[in-house]
Amino acid sequence: MRLQCVSADGRCVDACGLTDSSHISGLQEKSQCALEDYVRTQYPGQPTRFGKLLLRLPSLRTVSAHVIEQLFFVRLVGKTPIDTLIRDMLLSGGSFHWPYMSVQ
Repeated sequence: MRLQCVSADGRCVDACGLTDSSHISGLQEKSQCALEDYVRTQYPGQPTRFGKLLLRLPSLRTVSAHVIEQLFFVRLVGKTPIDTLIRDMLLSGGSFHWPYMSVQ
């Protein structure tokens, strides 16, 4: 399993060291370990659940970024493109505030 580092227009992403394959491998390993810990904790009666999730990952790559934005982020950030939000977060350093959503 490899992380695809391609921007919306097909260029390789250069932000945050995402072109460094060893860094990407480390991030993948950490995320898989976190997922495994979560699944084993939340679903202790389903020992094969983590493996089944890993087997689903290749098919998730066929889902477009736009569909993922609509499913998961539209309620959080409205119609702001997720790449704009991530860019703003990266450029702001540690001082990022959520200008795209109203505080309730």
